[in-house]
Formats: sequence, structure tokens, C-alpha cells
Amino acid sequence: MNPTTRKNRYVGGALIFAVLATIMFALYAAGKVAGMDQAAIAFAESIRSDIGTAFFRWVTNLGGGMFLVPVAVIIIAVLYIKKYRVEAMFVLISLGVSEVANEILKLFFARPRPSGVNLIELPESFSFPSGHAMIGPAFYCMVAFWIAQWFAEKRWSSLVQPAVFIFVALLAFSRVYLGVHYLSDVLTGFFLSMCWYFLLRLGYEERMGRRSTVVDPVPHSR
Repeated sequence: MNPTTRKNRYVGGALIFAVLATIMFALYAAGKVAGMDQAAIAFAESIRSDIGTAFFRWVTNLGGGMFLVPVAVIIIAVLYIKKYRVEAMFVLISLGVSEVANEILKLFFARPRPSGVNLIELPESFSFPSGHAMIGPAFYCMVAFWIAQWFAEKRWSSLVQPAVFIFVALLAFSRVYLGVHYLSDVLTGFFLSMCWYFLLRLGYEERMGRRSTVVDPVPHSR
């Protein structure tokens, strides 16, 4: 696939998820999310089990700051030492921008979290949009993209990105299952995260394209 086609795909992906996120914002502002939210809570309660609860507790922990921050620091340090400086910068940008944007949106909408349905302690932050759904997915998808790229000769490399996408979808759903977010919180956060992911891919493509043209004919950040 030529660079122009790839860039067009990234722009298209970003626009699609931006539109989806905009629709969710409009529905929330119009007070038309209660139906989907209550239906999702009822569905989550109907499928709860001890095994499912243990599984989604584990999954949701992988999207929280207590896990993401130290993992990101380690990844950034390793990438920097290995002279993957551009990638290290994009890891920092991915998480930093998502975190700041999520905090601003939460404070702006100030939506209380669901009450009486939670299986874990309710966080003190507001509910809309979900931080787990907005911050983790773009980060994990970027890391998966690099792994698939760097190990392209391995048979398993083609499975990395689909597997990670399934994981981040489960991560987002875990917040509804555990009763700490409404479905509209999660969908909005997830759509924003996927929009951000495609913008990151576009920015990375542009950065590496300029670097390969000016510095090195091989598109590496070393």
C-alpha cells in the first residue's frame, strides 16, 4: 500500500470515529441516552457470574492509571535507549493528550456515575466519557501496530492488531459490566480513542516519511 493510500485510510478512520463520537455527544446533550444505558446495565447484570466478574476485574485493571503509567514509563525508557526516539515520543503523546482531554471532558459534563450496580468501588471522578475507554485503547493499538510492524516476518504478527482490538473492546465493556460506567460513557470514550489512534497513525506516518526523505532512505527512527 502506497503512503498516500495509507494516509487516506487514517484520515477516513479518524473522520468516521469523530462522527460517531459527535453523535454520542449530541445524544447525551439531548438526553437521549437513558434507554441504551439502562438496557446495557440490565444486560450486564443478566450475564454476571463469578468467573466473568473475576475476568473483567483483571481486564479493567489493565486500563487504569496504576497499570498504564508504569508500563508506559518502561516502554518509553526502552524505546529511548534502543534509539526509537520517535516512537517513545508518540507513546508519551498518546497517553498525555488522552488523559488531559478526558479530564477536561469529565469536568465539563460532570456526569455522576451509576449507583447501586457497581461490583467494584466507584472512582471519585465523573462518568462521562469513560477514561478507561478513552485512554487505554489508542495506547494499546499503537503499541500493537509497532509490534506487528517490527516482527512482520513472524507468522503471528498478523494476529497482534486484531487480538489487541478485541482486548480493548473488552476493556471498554468491562466498565459497563462492573457497573462503574454507563454504555454512553464507554461508547463516547472508545470512539474518541479510536479517532485519536488514527490521528496518531497519520502523524507517525508523516513524521517517518519526512525523516526517511531528509535523513535516511529507510523509514526507521533509529
